[in-house]
Amino acid sequence: MKCAPFKCLQNKYRILQSSCLKLYFKKLSHIDFIYSLKGNDVAFNAHGLYVFSKYVKSFQTVIYKTTNAYNASTGHFTAPVDGIYFFTVQICSQYNHGLFFYLEKGYADMDGATRLKAANQYSSNDAACTSSSTSVKLNRNEHVWVLMDRIYTGSTIYKQDPYAWNTFTGTFIKELS
Repeated sequence: MKCAPFKCLQNKYRILQSSCLKLYFKKLSHIDFIYSLKGNDVAFNAHGLYVFSKYVKSFQTVIYKTTNAYNASTGHFTAPVDGIYFFTVQICSQYNHGLFFYLEKGYADMDGATRLKAANQYSSNDAACTSSSTSVKLNRNEHVWVLMDRIYTGSTIYKQDPYAWNTFTGTFIKELS
């Protein structure tokens, strides 16, 4: 059965329009997915206690990370894209002890590092924790790490328990072009 020329053309237009819309929405979904991968999916949360020879603190137990930007074996976060990032570190000291730590940025070799934040903790009555946070502009492949002012032992740094953790967290805020 043949259709009238105008009706056939109208049906073909509807089919083509439907196919184009499906293709358009597939492309939108793909773009959204790529933006999500490049966007807010850079985050980590780690805790633990290990200080390297250059006084860099590594948080060995990774609770959450969306990319390989945080390396627990070096204690370094490496920026995957140019952008604004936000970091927080918390370190706890035993009673009658103090400690000093810094958030720094630079490159893997740590030469020419820039100090972003400095913090200290001293408690005479009980173990206590202090935290320090900062936002920072990073270029792709720049690193951020926690630096102690010297090697501290377990008698100075409060070891993990269910109520107090030494932590390092970071997240991507905004990409810069």
